Amino acid sequence: MLAKPALSQEAAQAEQGTTLLDRIVLTGRKRTEVEEKAPVSATVIQSKDISPSGLDSGADIARKAPNTNFIDYSRFGDNYLNIRGVSTLGGPLNSFDSTVGFSIDGVPTSVIGFAPPLLDVEQVEVLRGPQGTTFGRNALAGAINVVSRPADGERDFRINTEIGSNGHAFVEGIAGGWISPDILAGRGAVRLQKYDGDVPNPYLDKDLGGAKIGAARGTVRYTPDATWTIDVSGSYNRDQRNNPAYLLYNHPDFPISGEDVEPKNLRTIAQGTINIRKDFENASFTSTTSYQDIGVSNFGDFTDSYLYGPYLGLPPQFLFNPAADKVESDENERIFTQEFRLNSSESSEWQWVAGASYLRSDYDFHRKTATPFPTMNGTFDNKMTSETYAAFGDATVPLGEHWSISGGLRLAHDRQTFDGNYVTNGFPGTIPAFQQASEMSDTYMTGRAAIAYNWNADVMSYASIARGYASGGFEKTSQYAGFGMPSLKFDPAKSWTYEIGTKASLSDGIAVRGAVFYNDVRDGQLSGFDLATMRVFMTNQNFRSYGLELGGSAELTDGLELTGGVGYTKSEMVDVTAESMLTGAREGNRVPQVPEWTANLGLAYRLPGEALGVSGNFTANVSYQYVGTRVSDLADKEELEPYHTINARIGWENEKYGFYGFVNNLLDERPLAYSLTMAPGVRGVYIGRGRVFGAGATVKW
Repeated sequence: MLAKPALSQEAAQAEQGTTLLDRIVLTGRKRTEVEEKAPVSATVIQSKDISPSGLDSGADIARKAPNTNFIDYSRFGDNYLNIRGVSTLGGPLNSFDSTVGFSIDGVPTSVIGFAPPLLDVEQVEVLRGPQGTTFGRNALAGAINVVSRPADGERDFRINTEIGSNGHAFVEGIAGGWISPDILAGRGAVRLQKYDGDVPNPYLDKDLGGAKIGAARGTVRYTPDATWTIDVSGSYNRDQRNNPAYLLYNHPDFPISGEDVEPKNLRTIAQGTINIRKDFENASFTSTTSYQDIGVSNFGDFTDSYLYGPYLGLPPQFLFNPAADKVESDENERIFTQEFRLNSSESSEWQWVAGASYLRSDYDFHRKTATPFPTMNGTFDNKMTSETYAAFGDATVPLGEHWSISGGLRLAHDRQTFDGNYVTNGFPGTIPAFQQASEMSDTYMTGRAAIAYNWNADVMSYASIARGYASGGFEKTSQYAGFGMPSLKFDPAKSWTYEIGTKASLSDGIAVRGAVFYNDVRDGQLSGFDLATMRVFMTNQNFRSYGLELGGSAELTDGLELTGGVGYTKSEMVDVTAESMLTGAREGNRVPQVPEWTANLGLAYRLPGEALGVSGNFTANVSYQYVGTRVSDLADKEELEPYHTINARIGWENEKYGFYGFVNNLLDERPLAYSLTMAPGVRGVYIGRGRVFGAGATVKW
């Protein structure tokens, strides 16, 4: 979203021929604010930098935002993000156990709805540091807001297609414009995609890691007069994968899968939203109502023969049994949200927002397991209901010519109930059945305060302090129900974050952003697994992190733009408890899944075709992303290797047609998401996608 150049200073600079960068607008904090004046460290990924055919949206977003990491466990509902070293310690414990808030057009979702296929996106806003004041529960580390293209009446009809290696095929259709001029506008998008996979499985005689995606979104905007805006939108996506689980990293033909059944990973998301805005003379009122229905199914072999064969000292073929060692789970969640808020007018000297919100989640978890592990046998049927009531307010007040202060508070009340039912499958030591009925509630306050100094119209510095909070709750899987033990309740995580930053937008087309931070987290939510005893541990643990971000952009010459960013995070566990030590945690250990260094660099070039005697424009861009070393376990024994990702694209386009060639992950470096050394020379890992290359075309009319 780009603000119109309306400032007199900008007009004067334009007359002098000075290059200006577009002003980027943030909407994630429930009000419109120019990013360069907002006292928060943020990365805004614009539509031109978002691949519509990306299969791994969580990883794509994270690698473009310094100090952000996406952890992909190859199963919907288990993946998560961390920012600046603030993370769940091991993995999400239930659908709302997240340290990064995620929303689409301001509507929050849960862990199992996180990182859906991106469809018709305007921009993605990554806000670092606690964002609980306006985002609400569980934005302890930061928040991500996906902004969709609105139905604004702009005529837009196009078809985008791609074809590439490993069966990559993609088609997307978009249509938008006025239905009734100046009163009713509509916009719709449809996406179909497939990928055959790139991890061979000799037993199944096929490649794994494939995907089939179908997604659609439609929205209409009704504007009966200049003061009313009513948006009604609906979306549905179906995402099916056959991702392999643990792979033997030491195999001579790595990556190769030894699963004896084809894994099945399926997620569907249906969502409807009504957004109503009424503008008054000095304020505006907004009502946002949304309902989501999210379904997740995962099925697969729990003992990959290439991995567990050498671990158990057996030939791989001894573990080939399609009827044994399987895990099957189904999750369904219905989320209803309602928010009312008042905003100051955009021309007001004092900028403020105040409102109230309600969220309800009805979550069902079904799992049927038969494995060699004592806690993963039997049938589990659990239900969880979560509710949050909240009131919030946030304001920015100028103090003279250069200074301004801002701050906000959110008062919230959580309530969660848990009903668990377990039936044994006869595994030795388990009881025939177990039931649990428990509940918890919590009232808490989050907030932030910041002071900013505007050195001049283009340079500002700020300092802020924020209180973060991640709700407590019940562990969804009731790991020890087979032994007559109830699902454990984990405590809420709390943090204080301190940040100092500077933003500069220079007149020759250069923008620079920098910030340093310190996080002090208490009662971080921890889960761990002891391979020796096959036990799962859950507790709370303190940790802290500190570091910096530096980023910017520059137009080097006419048509040549450079962007980049780098992040550094140092994290460590502190005040390690006896319970945490059972998981391998020790004083000073690094926080799992937190890269010490991250970096990204992009170069884009546009050459008018007339320079070569043709119409249209030639375009080329290349991006480089780096994720440094991190540990995957609480004991600091499993260090994940750093990896580099290079994506490139070159093509030609005019007003009606476009053609391009592309390559993703040019170096074919597969990122490691998790690692566990099960025995000397036997290392199991989760991996990311390899190299994909192909060609695409666009038709517009």
